[in-house]
Amino acid sequence: MKGKLKITQDYGVGLALSGGAARCIAQIGVLEVLEREGIKVSAISGTSGGSLVGALYASGEVDIHEMQKMARAIKWRKMLKPTVPRMGLISSEKLYHFVKEIIRDRTFESLQIPLAVVASDLRNGEKVVLTSGSVARAVQASCSLPVIFTPARINGRLLVDGGAASQLPVLAAKEVLGSEFVIGVDVNCNNLESVKLKNVFQIGVHFVCLFAKRNAMQEKAYADVVIEVNSHGISLYDLDKAHLLIERGRIAAEQKIDEIKRCYKQKVDEQS
Repeated sequence: MKGKLKITQDYGVGLALSGGAARCIAQIGVLEVLEREGIKVSAISGTSGGSLVGALYASGEVDIHEMQKMARAIKWRKMLKPTVPRMGLISSEKLYHFVKEIIRDRTFESLQIPLAVVASDLRNGEKVVLTSGSVARAVQASCSLPVIFTPARINGRLLVDGGAASQLPVLAAKEVLGSEFVIGVDVNCNNLESVKLKNVFQIGVHFVCLFAKRNAMQEKAYADVVIEVNSHGISLYDLDKAHLLIERGRIAAEQKIDEIKRCYKQKVDEQS
């Protein structure tokens, strides 16, 4: 499709950002391309690392270039703090303060772009979609891998990583945020990680990944377009590959731009 098709908030375009730990840095590259192409995102749903990227973007506190600088500089020690084992080996409280420092103590209601953060109820495994209250606390919950990280207590519930319930939160964008057109961003494509179960950290990651992969495939079917970022050779923990991840995000988005514009126009025409 030649030229730019104006995509605005008049017809809701939702962005569903998958979990994927460090790989979620690639979503910054995707956002850069969408902005450049004039695709206006009207709502964002995010799981785990995708909720962090989504919260920063939705807040309006940092632009794409600032997000890229932050991604290249971030280290795990800035977000994680070892704790005395009780409900997790690592406290997730430091992540809460990390997010709060950037976007201040914003609530969902004060965001520039509507946001839904997906977590899982530790007690019953149910999907919990957060759309009110503290954004930083919601992101903390969505990123808290069970057993490894301490859960977040929100509204009387113990909440952990959203990947076990909804790794690619397309349905949250459609059903909760009301987006008519949803672009899914999956940052876990083509990875060939071997299954290592030598310690509690590897066991925890593997356990969540089993459920995440399955439910991500199910929700992909509900997306209008899925941007699949090639994560080959990049582990879930490779923060030092931020530059490569951002570039892969750009490439994946650029490959889908024509499809996005074509499908968007078709959907708008169908509703006219």
